[in-house]
Amino acid sequence: MLTVTVSVYANLREYTGGQATVEVDLPDGATIRTVIDQLGIPAEQTRIVFVDHRAAGLDDALRSGQRIDLFSAIGGG
Repeated sequence: MLTVTVSVYANLREYTGGQATVEVDLPDGATIRTVIDQLGIPAEQTRIVFVDHRAAGLDDALRSGQRIDLFSAIGGG
């Protein structure tokens, strides 16, 4: 099990109950795609992803303690 901090921007906050930042518990081997699936965010709405302030892809593996920033096409490009 791993825990990450996820910050969402613009209209993606509708998937976190309006919260800008949430903690998410994930199974070992989880990816960014696992995070957005768990939050109920459609992949096509997630255009820009950063992990620990570096660009990342939806299939990048995660480690516990990482920070993920998710931006939508509307709010982030």
